[in-house]
Amino acid sequence: MAKGRFGRRIRNLIAAFRGLPPEESRSFPKKAKPIGESIAILLKKIRPRIASPEREIQSNWEAIVGKDMAGRCHPLRILGSDVLLIHSGSAVIRSELQMQKAKILENLHRLGHCAKISDIRFIANG
Repeated sequence: MAKGRFGRRIRNLIAAFRGLPPEESRSFPKKAKPIGESIAILLKKIRPRIASPEREIQSNWEAIVGKDMAGRCHPLRILGSDVLLIHSGSAVIRSELQMQKAKILENLHRLGHCAKISDIRFIANG
């Protein structure tokens, strides 16, 4: 008799009729997943551990732009592999950031994975 053909209650009833011990396991049989799906799940779990320029910039943001500016702007993404896009709350903040562009680039190049960044673009709302 295949294990998945009847439910546990029926299997235990048949086992009692035959004089066999009941199945007391609380686990449920699971269907096997395709290998591709399992690998995708695994990659999602380990991805945060993989170092990337975006994560390094995010974790060191205050050191890159300074304590005063860190709360007024944030990195959006890296365009291509060499242009950092920064969002600022206003045009005034954007202007201040543009004046500090060389210093920000210097701070970025000190980080291990950000040496390829060669330019910064600023976007302001309002």
